[in-house]
Amino acid sequence: MSNYFLFRYRRSARVLRRWSRSWHKRTTAYVNQHLWGKWHQLRLVRRFMLGWWLVLIVAVFGLGHQLAALGKANLVPVPVSGGTFTQAAVGTVKVLNPILPESSPATDINRLIFSGLTKYGDHRDLQPDLATGWQVSPDGRTYTFKIRHGVTWQDGVPFTSTDVAFTVAAIQNPDSRSPLASSWQGVTVATPDESTVTFTLPAPLNSFLDSTTLGIVPRHLLEQVDPSSLREADFNRHPVGTGPFELGTFAPSADEVELVANPKYYLGKPKLDGFNFHFYDSEAEALTAYAQHQVTSPGQITTEELAKASKLHRLTQYQMSLPEETTLFFNTTDPVLKDIQLRSILTSAIDREGLINSALSGNAVALTQPLLPGEIGYTDKYAPTLTDTKATMAALDAAGWKLEIGSSVRRKDGQALALNVVTVADSQLATDAQALQAQLAPAGIKLNIKTVELDELQQTYMRPRNFQMLLFGTNIGPDPDVYAFWHSSQAKDPGVNLSQYSSATADAALESGRIKSDPAIREAKYDAFLKAWNTDAPSAVLYQTQYIYGVADSAMGITARQLVTPSDRFNNVQNWTVRQKYQIGR
Repeated sequence: MSNYFLFRYRRSARVLRRWSRSWHKRTTAYVNQHLWGKWHQLRLVRRFMLGWWLVLIVAVFGLGHQLAALGKANLVPVPVSGGTFTQAAVGTVKVLNPILPESSPATDINRLIFSGLTKYGDHRDLQPDLATGWQVSPDGRTYTFKIRHGVTWQDGVPFTSTDVAFTVAAIQNPDSRSPLASSWQGVTVATPDESTVTFTLPAPLNSFLDSTTLGIVPRHLLEQVDPSSLREADFNRHPVGTGPFELGTFAPSADEVELVANPKYYLGKPKLDGFNFHFYDSEAEALTAYAQHQVTSPGQITTEELAKASKLHRLTQYQMSLPEETTLFFNTTDPVLKDIQLRSILTSAIDREGLINSALSGNAVALTQPLLPGEIGYTDKYAPTLTDTKATMAALDAAGWKLEIGSSVRRKDGQALALNVVTVADSQLATDAQALQAQLAPAGIKLNIKTVELDELQQTYMRPRNFQMLLFGTNIGPDPDVYAFWHSSQAKDPGVNLSQYSSATADAALESGRIKSDPAIREAKYDAFLKAWNTDAPSAVLYQTQYIYGVADSAMGITARQLVTPSDRFNNVQNWTVRQKYQIGR
């Protein structure tokens, strides 16, 4: 039986081997015939095959690119909460107190820590802030504000109308030496209850509401401070406000201030975790800090840095307008400049367009009037006739200012036409002064330029009117009421009639224009003012600039375009972000 099974096994194995050898031969023959045997024929169609392969590769890559582009086109950035916005600022900060503004960086920081009864919106429109609204009495003298319910100071103490009254009283106290005193002169404050505050003015004043944007300070932390010591108070280094951010760290000797989001902020906790300020000596250094990814914003882009800023990667430049004029103020009490004829010649001799092109790269609008175009009462019909060098020289000759042979400076009665101008060091104003110096020199007018730090300029030169000519920028506000700048009652500190201009005609027009509500009447009054002002030439208004705010394009929520002050760009800072993600748009 075993032999039988062995026979069957061997027979089956022989059949399997024959079947395997047969399939091997058939497979080999097929491969030789249909693959290896045909390989040499591929040379005949290799170009054709290569072309098709290239077409296929290009098609695949093209499709991928189109899909990527389509996806990118439908992806939109979406703001994400969190992170810190770091602002570069030029200058230093020693005091943080809104009733003692000392520098541009300090004003910006105050705007984030403190709030006012009102604030300006994106288009220079006045909106409620700490107040919910206000009413004006029929005679235009009393303003009644209702306080927002539930507001607390950053230390948890409730905010009330008494804080508003205390703030105004502190400003009005002469011992405080607040530069805001003139805006609140003669204003009486009453607090019928904790949620109501009234302001009674000596006379109607159309521009009064602008003053209510003032940051309010806490009574409970400052009422024990002697007004004469307010500038040295510890509060100024540890401020407490009601704004969207509160102080984190600050040392007057340090080069930064750190703010953190205020969780108690009445409009909701800001989307940013923090808002920091890093201080630099110049705009160029601030721009370098941005290029090195040290800050989110280099701040204001000045004319000198505009070309460099335009080359920086992912830097958005926001164009914002300001009601601000750059003016060459003449001290009308100066022995030389009290001469109206000479002041008129100087005003006409300045080539404003040339100044703008040479010193500001064209980034300004030439002006000659103390009101801005578009404001009630503005007209340029009384504007001085601008003259070239030849005409200026002829006018000076006629006025008795002669240019002697071999001299480059004119003289009259032994007095050289060498005028001293003081302005802010390391600023656009200093550059402007040099351009004016170059413009006037060919006519025999010499300008001696002195530049000092802003604080020194204000305390040593502007407040005591200790200058012959002052080159400075002034913000005239959203209303054509320029009483503070040109009425004779404001000629001495704390007034800001820097030229010490005095004209009965101008005074009467300014007094009436600020109290009348009828636009037609106001227009007539300001027309009379402009006529007198141009006749007397107390200053040479030069130009209005744009405020260019540079910010990394990762930051979102910046919406302001028409500002009253540069700090108004923060009007919705609680909505700003520095983080973003992408999602498919609808």
